[in-house]
Amino acid sequence: MHKLTWQSVRLSLLAVTFLGTVLVTAKLATAPKESKDQAAAQKPNPLPETVSMQDWQFVNSTSTKPHKEAQFGRQYRYQQGDRPLDVELQYMSSDGNVSRYLFVYTPVRTANAAMKIRHKPGVGYYGVLSHKGNAYLSACVNPRGESTVTEQQFTQNRYTYDLQASRLLPWLLGKEPLIDRRCLWTFMSTPVKTNSNAGTATATEATYKTLETTWFSWNKWWQSNFPPPS
Repeated sequence: MHKLTWQSVRLSLLAVTFLGTVLVTAKLATAPKESKDQAAAQKPNPLPETVSMQDWQFVNSTSTKPHKEAQFGRQYRYQQGDRPLDVELQYMSSDGNVSRYLFVYTPVRTANAAMKIRHKPGVGYYGVLSHKGNAYLSACVNPRGESTVTEQQFTQNRYTYDLQASRLLPWLLGKEPLIDRRCLWTFMSTPVKTNSNAGTATATEATYKTLETTWFSWNKWWQSNFPPPS
């Protein structure tokens, strides 16, 4: 009699456990899945709405739509007399390949094949190109070290500046990744001003100089104000 009762209780418990497992599995299977883009969209954008730059008047800024490589982004608009300046900033976690970013996420696409990569000591690498009457400058602001353009530069930068003894404790505590693959991808654009006294090539190069001066200031500001890991 006791044996029969224990078997009955055990079978009842197994039946309840099985039924609970089935119900939980069914709920998980039918529940709407949250994509990475949806999860990122629910988080507040940590990028400041206003970033002041010397020689430029701030106009406005708007958040950009997150995607699989960028959790956050913001589009900034500036003015200098009658010259506009648009700066798109994407908080990337990726391979640092600016050429690929340009192809996938911007209207210049294949024009980026003609991008010229330049370097300024103490600042880093950046790329310039022109397309349909506009001049562009693009690069990755890194959390540590100089700015980069290519995947190779980005990776070398990570190994040089991330693998430091001072970063071991934050990594062991789970506060920071050992290899920090974040990048503030910057995409600047402004129209090329042409006149009868200067050819297109000269006007384009002069516009590059304007973007370069702005970029040096921009890169310095963001290196001092890089957002914390999300």
